[in-house]
Amino acid sequence: MNENTRHKNLEAATAAVWDAFVIVVGMLKGGTGKTTSAWFIALYYAVVLGLPTLLLDADATSQSAYDWFKIATAAGFEIPGNLVVERYPFDDLAEYIRDKRAEFGAIVVDAGGGSAKLFHEAVTEANLLLVPVAPTKIERRKLVATFDEAERAAARNVYGVTAHVVMVKADDRTSLPRTARDNLLEPGEGQGIGPGRDEPFPLAETAIHAWVHYMEAFGEIPTDLSEYAQLMKELTEA
Repeated sequence: MNENTRHKNLEAATAAVWDAFVIVVGMLKGGTGKTTSAWFIALYYAVVLGLPTLLLDADATSQSAYDWFKIATAAGFEIPGNLVVERYPFDDLAEYIRDKRAEFGAIVVDAGGGSAKLFHEAVTEANLLLVPVAPTKIERRKLVATFDEAERAAARNVYGVTAHVVMVKADDRTSLPRTARDNLLEPGEGQGIGPGRDEPFPLAETAIHAWVHYMEAFGEIPTDLSEYAQLMKELTEA
């Protein structure tokens, strides 16, 4: 699809006034699979649901989501005509999301782990917060801080944001996913959420496995959305 055709499709898709459903994919730690998750989710809304979709790269340091777009474009992959990818790692992120709600049916924000402020700003505008975490101790350690910041942001959110932990990079050949699930649903003292820090994390049933399909997707436009389609159906069709 050439760029002129793509722009025409976008203009047609955004002719109506929308009220975007905003999904923030974020955690206060890098390397947790946020960018891969954000891309697969954006493709779900654009390709499966056919909605005009904005993927915002709000990572102040790496801009991996936008790099993915540039590499895919240079490699000749066909970008869905109703998908826009932008980088916006700026302090007025919440205001920018508000301004874009009327132009898109879905907005997916890749909130990088390097800035608690940008994460906070994104969550203030979110309908849904997804926190991807691999089933290892070092990854789970940042969950409490992430949910603390999300709680502060939720106090400014008028959309009734809901949050879910999503287990990614799960390898069922090991005991790690099962152990991590147990610890998230029955946290030890001071390791959970809530006033007493003993309440379970809101863990999604759908896990994202450590498949080569996901690990090698960077810079491509995958057509098989696999477990991410199942995840979004679980969290948005209930």
